[in-house]
Amino acid sequence: MNKIIILSVITFISIVTLTSCNKTPLEKVLKDVKNNHPKTITLSDYTNFKWDEVWLISGSISGMYITLMREQNIDVKKVEMADDNPDFGRTQEFSNTVVYIYNNRVVYYEFPPDARDYVGLASEGALALLDFKLERGQIMVVSSNNSEFEVKGKKLIPIKPIKIYEKMDEKLK
Repeated sequence: MNKIIILSVITFISIVTLTSCNKTPLEKVLKDVKNNHPKTITLSDYTNFKWDEVWLISGSISGMYITLMREQNIDVKKVEMADDNPDFGRTQEFSNTVVYIYNNRVVYYEFPPDARDYVGLASEGALALLDFKLERGQIMVVSSNNSEFEVKGKKLIPIKPIKIYEKMDEKLK
């Protein structure tokens, strides 16, 4: 009987570990926000990889945003698309992008969780389940050493961004 209980516990822990490993950092944040309602979160607590800074981009990381990152000496190979058009980058319609940088190299990127996978909400477009309070054309850069965000409903607001780029949609035309 004890062996069955021990085996059951090990199986349960294994399943929990495997399913939580497949979640993106922002999916982990979303789960925590829904379940625990924290007033603040520290983004670096939800990542299992090294990063120096995270770029919160109002829009998809494509076209001129990649050019801006190159101008900042950031290696963007991770987000470049096919060889036929490496300047275009990765996109997801109606979404912001979160890009993690380590040693001036893109190491990971993700789009904040939204409801586009729910058939009933498809006509509504991309209903954000978790988002950042970014103005159109805005980029905020946050350090991994101080990646604290205020939680307001389903919005994460950086407490101490290290850089803010404004009206980039106009400047990068």
